Amino acid sequence: MKPSIIHSIIICLAALVLPVMVACSSQDESLPEVDNSFMAVFTLDLGDTTPSGTSRSTPADGEYKPGSGLENYIDFSLRNFRCYLFGTDNRFIKALETVSVRSLDEKVHLVSLRLKDTQEVKDALATGCRFVFMANWNTNAEPASGMTIEELCAASYAEFEFSQEKTVLSAGNLIPMYGVKEFESGVPDFKDGKETAELGTVRLLRAFAKVDVKINFVDFAETPAVTSVSLTHSNSKGYKAPANVTKEDQYVTGSWLTDYTPVNIPVDATDIEPALTYDVNTGSYIAYVPEYRNVNDLKAPLDNRSRIRVCFTIGNTEAGGRAVEKEFDFRYSDNPPTGATAGQHFDIARNNWYKFSITAKGKDIEWTVDVIPFTGIELNPDYGLKREEFTGYIVGRDKDGRECWYVGNYYAPAKAVPLYLGPKEKKEADDKFVTINGKEYLLVYADYERTAAKLDHFFEKMSRKKYLLDPAGRTEYSFTFAPGHPEWGPDIYYNKQQMRVWLDEDKNGWKVIHNPDWENAKGEVVGRDEWVPTDGHWYRTLNEWDRLDWNKAVYDKEIREPRIYPKYWFDVFGNRYSWSDGDTKEKRKNKLIEKIGEDWIKYLE
Repeated sequence: MKPSIIHSIIICLAALVLPVMVACSSQDESLPEVDNSFMAVFTLDLGDTTPSGTSRSTPADGEYKPGSGLENYIDFSLRNFRCYLFGTDNRFIKALETVSVRSLDEKVHLVSLRLKDTQEVKDALATGCRFVFMANWNTNAEPASGMTIEELCAASYAEFEFSQEKTVLSAGNLIPMYGVKEFESGVPDFKDGKETAELGTVRLLRAFAKVDVKINFVDFAETPAVTSVSLTHSNSKGYKAPANVTKEDQYVTGSWLTDYTPVNIPVDATDIEPALTYDVNTGSYIAYVPEYRNVNDLKAPLDNRSRIRVCFTIGNTEAGGRAVEKEFDFRYSDNPPTGATAGQHFDIARNNWYKFSITAKGKDIEWTVDVIPFTGIELNPDYGLKREEFTGYIVGRDKDGRECWYVGNYYAPAKAVPLYLGPKEKKEADDKFVTINGKEYLLVYADYERTAAKLDHFFEKMSRKKYLLDPAGRTEYSFTFAPGHPEWGPDIYYNKQQMRVWLDEDKNGWKVIHNPDWENAKGEVVGRDEWVPTDGHWYRTLNEWDRLDWNKAVYDKEIREPRIYPKYWFDVFGNRYSWSDGDTKEKRKNKLIEKIGEDWIKYLE
């Protein structure tokens, strides 16, 4: 028996000369047009899309098997991937600039990258070049001028720290990946002067290995209790890329056994003993780990090699029961692959799934162990994560362990917002739709208590239309950020007439109060009357201000006649009204009842 490789996510790569890539959905991100540039379009297919049911991540001539779920995931939401152009001398030429990431469905993504048309780029594309692709590296670092591929893969940002917490994949712990595609004599179509070139495929290596242990108990009067499964040795550090891999044929050979690259381990890595975590879905104990050296150059086992340690108890150890501990090597059993011998030890190498089946038989504890070939796990359309049927949102747990739902930002933990479906009365119901004025809606909240202030968006069931409640989504107004501070959010909105406006839900009722501490330009405390808001949200409506009026009212607190108010307001459906139609809370309520129906009011106040 043998370990088998989780090989390889495939990227179909086509380089196009295009004027600009236009964003086509809310998941698209785009950059402005730049003249004289090449465009590279990668189509990443992470799932089983062929009629035969064989994943496209499985080459037809090899023994590879696809990974599943987060084992394949690339964090597009954070643009957590890079592609670089190198020469055949392995020296850095140019970074490809991301133009857009578009999800065609849950498994297929169109990634457009741009390469500025310089003489050096042209020469490389025509005479010989290499594309290096990196995913989930969590770095914004760029190769230095003249840096080689080998130096890139050995740079400080190519290392990762490893600990017990990293053994379980999560939104914040994705597997770093690396791949190369070479064109030793140039890209053929570009050499012929064509505007479009088909560049083939790129296969990515995952930086982690997967260790999977299933334990079976046979012929015990009382089923033993597993107390721990762990590795006796692992490394506290690893590299995100293999060493000295500058061409694809150095790690893609058509068979997992010859695909092995020498393990690549930082010299200052220290020894740790990670535990495996029980997976209730598979009944196995699993850990994702960095590479570890178990054998020397002659393939002889090292004294400090890593082994699997299994501990369990039979009965109550305080009342005469037994505590049992057993260790198992990483080595081939009775049926090794061609080129290996039975009992031969091997390293823990990146991109491999080491699947162990361990049987403890009877009170004498007869052990049998096999390293089983990876039989394949179907990659579901939900990346292995459960999704809510209507919305497609990922089903998860919030920090308090309560069921919640996530959009794509589940994979961006710093931005992830747990969402909660259905209003208060539907918290525990399976059907979370509510009937409002004769139509069914799904209300989506950003807090567990489902308060009106945290109604995030909603769907109409029949049309499946999604109504966004953020200012830009509700009005479809464009906006700009404060120069140098995009983290502050929108700075100015532009209405349909491209006038500068401000949008807010907060400042509705207003009154005049006296501020006795106000200082004039000379610093004298003279006091003055000021214009201040008194009421907050009115039925989740949105006010549209002339931008200068908003500054005068909110910042300057200036009192003038006629009084300063917003010009318009919007309801949750994006209907726009004159301010006079809702300048008091009661008038606004009556207008909403007239326009969208009285049943909505209880969900908006």
